[in-house]
Amino acid sequence: MIGKDIAIAALVRAFFKYYVTGIAESQTDCDLQERFEPKNIKRIMLEHYEHISKLFNQEAFYALSRMNYQADEIESLLKEFVNEKTTDMDLVRFACRTDDMYNVMVEEYRRNFTNLLSGRIETQDEHVKAYTRRPDLGEIAIDTAESIINRMAARAYELGKGS
Repeated sequence: MIGKDIAIAALVRAFFKYYVTGIAESQTDCDLQERFEPKNIKRIMLEHYEHISKLFNQEAFYALSRMNYQADEIESLLKEFVNEKTTDMDLVRFACRTDDMYNVMVEEYRRNFTNLLSGRIETQDEHVKAYTRRPDLGEIAIDTAESIINRMAARAYELGKGS
């Protein structure tokens, strides 16, 4: 088992890291060695600013739902929750299941986004020191967490390559 706070932090980091990596690797107007320089990372963030939250919310909904609900319970709960005014952000909040979990996800989103706006892709060591700790959020099976995070990384990379 692993703490859900650790899994959420890794999930959010995976989205940002691999989304930006996908974009940077597909740039043809930038020298290969400059693609991961702070100046280029900032440029990527500014050029894709308005798309990031929408893409994150779409991907995070699935990931967070898997983290917080059993497959057989989510369908009926979603039917009750969703209406014509439901936004992607509403769905992410629903997927988080609790306000505490939602707040941790928002804090991690903000932290990762801010790092990238300043041109930095956080290293693993920096991430471990800085992520939002909330062990009271409960635990998730390690293999399930890895599966969810790996899928997020793969999808974010695809989305970045396609941007």
